Amino acid sequence: MSGWLRPAILVASKDLRVEMRTKNVVTAVGLFALLVVVVASFAFPTSGQGREGVAAGMLWMAFLFASLLGMGRSFAQEREESCIEGLVASPVPREAIFLGKLISNLAFTGAAEIAILPVFLVLLQLQPGAGLPLLLLAVALGTLALVTVGTLLAGMAVQTRAREAILPLIAIPVTVPAMIASVQATSAALNGKPVGAAGSWLLLLVAYEAIFLLVALATFPYVLEE
Repeated sequence: MSGWLRPAILVASKDLRVEMRTKNVVTAVGLFALLVVVVASFAFPTSGQGREGVAAGMLWMAFLFASLLGMGRSFAQEREESCIEGLVASPVPREAIFLGKLISNLAFTGAAEIAILPVFLVLLQLQPGAGLPLLLLAVALGTLALVTVGTLLAGMAVQTRAREAILPLIAIPVTVPAMIASVQATSAALNGKPVGAAGSWLLLLVAYEAIFLLVALATFPYVLEE
């Protein structure tokens, strides 16, 4: 693992430098998530039992599709500019390529979520109060789970002609466990509950991430094969 760290950081820094110049991925992810949240806020009930659960579901649907859009675009740019071939031909371990893409995708998605989350809370008139630590932890773990799976599947989808349509089709069923756990933990947070109230859901997210990270590291060397 230590031998992958330096090349992974180099891959991630390359992606971040490109994004700083173009701002294509963060802009697309942020605008999409913001649009979903703003539109949903007009139909969202201002009172009533269960509104926190509905809000949590809306938030994670926005995060899921926005992250898939960003990761798909990130790999598509590599493909369009023939950077994939350069990475594959380089002496960099392919596991390091995956880790580098994972780091950069986390940065892109996290930046958009940091901007969107306060807007979401204000527009939907939600006050997590004591549940704020749980909310932040749920968003962090849920995002890591989605990006881990999404990075692997985006690498697979980019090899196909219909990559924009293929990625959501293969990613959504796989991310169902992570989405359920994230929504449940976020709902508890929006109800003002402490971290311990959603401990089982957080553990599920950690286990999900660990399993798929191992799967991704084992299979990614074959994903970029033509």
